[in-house]
Amino acid sequence: MQASIKQHGFTFIELVVVIAILAIIVTMVTINLGDPQIKRMSQARDQITSLVQLASEQAIFNSRDYGISVSTSGYAFLLLTQDGWVPVNDDRLFRNRTLPAGLEFDLFLDGLRVNLDREIQTVQNDEEAKGPQIFITSDGEISPFLLELTDRDDTTLRIRLGENGEFELETIDA
Repeated sequence: MQASIKQHGFTFIELVVVIAILAIIVTMVTINLGDPQIKRMSQARDQITSLVQLASEQAIFNSRDYGISVSTSGYAFLLLTQDGWVPVNDDRLFRNRTLPAGLEFDLFLDGLRVNLDREIQTVQNDEEAKGPQIFITSDGEISPFLLELTDRDDTTLRIRLGENGEFELETIDA
């Protein structure tokens, strides 16, 4: 009579299945996490695009002229009053915005790069704000512009508002 020998361990098939499952999980996690810098840039780009569209609608609804003052580190919405351009300080949506650390704006109007050395507009002691670079009129027209959002790795996301009033979004990897 022959005694049966029991072997302990895993079969080759079992090992392949476990490795395949782990590979699928790692792939899913990598896809879901992605590059956090690109996600932050995309969120900032989507936010300003949505706010510009909303400001255009508000300009029509309120029969008011709005403007956007852009600096390298952020942007502010301005309102044209009898006293000139003043920041929109009393509106939660159109408040001053700063970009996340490591991101910068470049603005182009009519193909020319705009000097963005000035800081975001704030009004203290009834100072008059500097005028905006981008105009949103009471009939909903927005002056055409190209706004580039760049990170330290030279990845650039572009927002282009053409003459036709349509936004074009583009990603450029360095």
